[in-house]
Amino acid sequence: MGMDMPTTLMMRSDATGKLDLVVQAGAGGRGTLAVDATLATSGLLALQCDRRADPDDTLPNDIALLPAQSGGLLARRGWVGDILTDTRFGARLWLLARGKYDEMDRLLGAAYADEAMASIRAWWGVTVTVTAALAGRNTLQIGCQIGAVSVSRTVSAAA
Repeated sequence: MGMDMPTTLMMRSDATGKLDLVVQAGAGGRGTLAVDATLATSGLLALQCDRRADPDDTLPNDIALLPAQSGGLLARRGWVGDILTDTRFGARLWLLARGKYDEMDRLLGAAYADEAMASIRAWWGVTVTVTAALAGRNTLQIGCQIGAVSVSRTVSAAA
């Protein structure tokens, strides 16, 4: 890999959507972090990380007709440094935590996932296909096909 090609660590998600770094066996019984030559890690991080909410987004904990509910700097989640750049990272899927999981939420979920994949699409010049399906009561299944790599995330109602 040349200096101009970014390197990502290999990540894998379990059934709950949590991510683990992958350690591969090394010489002398020592492991090293695996390097991901595919776009799987980039796709998983883009879907699993919370993107900072836009100023006009309704936060899941907002109560209608009560103004000034910002809840401070952390209420909009995401990386606080996003306010300093034009580039945003992650997905706004967390905004659906108190959704109805109807057709409107399915469309919003697909749009949020597509937005999360925009930087991968732009940087790597690959085609990304996003799907969103209602998968039972209060559950939305997001899938992204990034070239030959497939990643997914399940979005569920807040407990």
